Amino acid sequence: MKIPYRVGILGAGLGSRLKSHAEAKPLAKLGESSLLELLLTRFQGAGAQEILCALRHELITPEIRRSLPKLAGVAYLFKDTESSLHTLAELVRALDPSKGPVLFTMADTVMLPGDFERFLQFCAELGPSDCAVLLTSFVDDEKPLWAYVTPDGTVKGFGSEPAQLVTSGMYFLQPQAMEIALELVDSGTHKMRNFLAKLAERQMTIKSFVVSKTIDVDHPSDLEKAAAFLRGN
Repeated sequence: MKIPYRVGILGAGLGSRLKSHAEAKPLAKLGESSLLELLLTRFQGAGAQEILCALRHELITPEIRRSLPKLAGVAYLFKDTESSLHTLAELVRALDPSKGPVLFTMADTVMLPGDFERFLQFCAELGPSDCAVLLTSFVDDEKPLWAYVTPDGTVKGFGSEPAQLVTSGMYFLQPQAMEIALELVDSGTHKMRNFLAKLAERQMTIKSFVVSKTIDVDHPSDLEKAAAFLRGN
């Protein structure tokens, strides 16, 4: 399968809770591979031709830069950003929305290989104006962002009021949605949840893809949880 869109990886956060395991969160080990290596391997295996990964400049020493995976079609963007939304905006500027849709993923989202491949295929088959978000009913987050989904799978809103599904850190965005991200950052908006809520408010078509479980790696204990999750499946 060749992915007919580009990929942006958001890995420019401080990742302070994982400092004992890695200088930067995307480099934390999950078994034999880092979180970043796992993502890059999966995307390349699925046929991604262009992958841009944002990493935090202040955490990536020259030595670490030299050790980053050097794979065909993979490039790095080194930025110190204020929030995940600001990281998204930096990726958007670098990838150029006019060239078509992009699948953005947080660097710390861990999911099963089969679910990963099905989500990529789902995005590849969407209509020309459709965005998509990865959702799960498994909640293991301190401040989950709930998605409010209609019976046909369309997301009509996001918020803090509990529902059945929460966001899982992967977002397929059309050019118009990426332009909204830039607009919000320029207006002083922070946080990805505010951006997603604005997409729904602007009545962008947002399709949902639901998996049974994903793990967001925030704490050292999450690394073992994620490794066990992958081993068990």
